[in-house]
Order: sequence, then structure tokens, then C-alpha cells
Amino acid sequence: MTATTSSQARKQHKPEQSVHKGNRTAYYILKPLFNFLMHILYRYQVEGRDNIPQSGPTILVVNHLHIFDPGVVMPVSSRRIVTLAADKWQTHFLFGRLLRWAGVIFVRRGEVDRVALRACLDVLNGGGLLAIAPEGTRSRTGTMQRAKPGIAYLALRTNAVLVPVAHWGVEKLSDWKRLRRPTCRVVIGRPFRLPTIEGKPGTEELQALADLIMVEHGRLLPPEYRGVYADDIAAAEAGQSKGLAVIPV
Repeated sequence: MTATTSSQARKQHKPEQSVHKGNRTAYYILKPLFNFLMHILYRYQVEGRDNIPQSGPTILVVNHLHIFDPGVVMPVSSRRIVTLAADKWQTHFLFGRLLRWAGVIFVRRGEVDRVALRACLDVLNGGGLLAIAPEGTRSRTGTMQRAKPGIAYLALRTNAVLVPVAHWGVEKLSDWKRLRRPTCRVVIGRPFRLPTIEGKPGTEELQALADLIMVEHGRLLPPEYRGVYADDIAAAEAGQSKGLAVIPV
């Protein structure tokens, strides 16, 4: 690679690398604004804040119900939370700017986005707090969808602690049309790590671990939100699950 080519590559890569860093001051200005909006728009209730570690690589496992999901998650921890967002929002005249200020990682849907993956690894290897919706896209039905295996890869690669953050009610914003303020409830579960896997895990093993994460997360949700994981969650609650098990922290 020539010096010119190397220089061009660095210039092209720099904006992608810096997206998740954002503006620290802007983040802590936006955070109380989001908190204020959540309390105005909803009866916003959060349970289990103390379950989020105060330091070290941590992944918040969240379900994806609404465009306001970042507003649901941002106020739950005093730590700075880096979230993921679909790359389509980069060019939005308002949300694009806000998300950049907040320091999100933009992800290209429908493909393995290696730039976003490296950014996630950078956050976790730096001891940061990353919020991920394992389903990868917003649920149109409001119920859980099958997880993508990427979250298991990140957790294993960085030995990150996983914290389930289940929420519901944010999708009921239209209740205001009937002059009713909806309730948005957030329940933060106990932290855990994934079991150790011998050798390099394949796609099937990563998918099994991602499903395991979703079962732990789904146990915090009301039954009507559990979707494709309803049977697995019921088995876990009855003590009938077999095979892999999470490791409490």
C-alpha cells in the first residue's frame, strides 16, 4: 500500500471510528432532556438500577419496541451508554444530528457490518457500557423476535457482563389520542456472563447462546411480550430447561 493510499484509507476510516465517541458534553445534556420527556410522555417507572455494574465492559440487553427506545434506556444508568441505531437515521435532519451527539454506532442492516462490529468491540474493550437489541430490528408485533448471534460473539470476545433491561409500554404513545398517559415500565435484571465455550464457537453455538440471552431477558417481560421465546421461557421458569446456562455475576 502506498503512502497516499494509506493516508486516504485513514481519512475514510476516521469518521466511522469516531461515530460512537460522539460529544461527551452533548450526551450529558441530552440525557436529562430524554429523562424529562419520558416522565412527561409516560408514567415512566424503572426497577433494578443497582443491577448495572458501575464499571467494566457491560452489555445492556434491550428489546426493541419503538423509535423512543433510546429515551427509555438512556436514563437508567449514571454511566454513559453507547447504543446502536440503523444507518438510515444518519441522514435524518433531526434524529441524525441527535444520535451523532449522543455517540451511537450506526449499523447497516441485512449484512455483517464490520465497521460497527469493531466499534462495539472498541467500546467494550475500553470498559464501556453498550446497549444492544439482539433482535436487530423493531418488533412490528411488540413481541420478542429471534435474536441475531452477534451479541453472543461480542460478549464472548470481550468477557462482558450482560444485564437484561426489559421494557414495555413505550409503544403505547398513541394512548394520548384518548387523552391517556401510558405507563412505560423498565425492569433491569441481575447481571450474568455466558458459559465458557471450548475453541472457536460456530454460528450454531453463537445462536444458541444468543437464544439463551433472550430467554434470560424475556423472563422479565409480561407473557404477552415473549413472542418466539414464550415456550423456552416457560420451560426455564418451570426448571425444565436443559443444556446451556448463564453464570450469575
